[in-house]
Amino acid sequence: ALEAGRDAELVAEDLRLAARALGRITGRVDVEDLLDVIFRDFCIGK
Repeated sequence: ALEAGRDAELVAEDLRLAARALGRITGRVDVEDLLDVIFRDFCIGK
């Protein structure tokens, strides 16, 4: 990906999203996913 001229930040984001997807497949609960649900469903911090 870096050879194609992409910034390191974009590569890091791709890796983060891939790790998140693998966590969903394996059943691992991600803290970020949990916080997303809390803030979305309970309107905390709005």
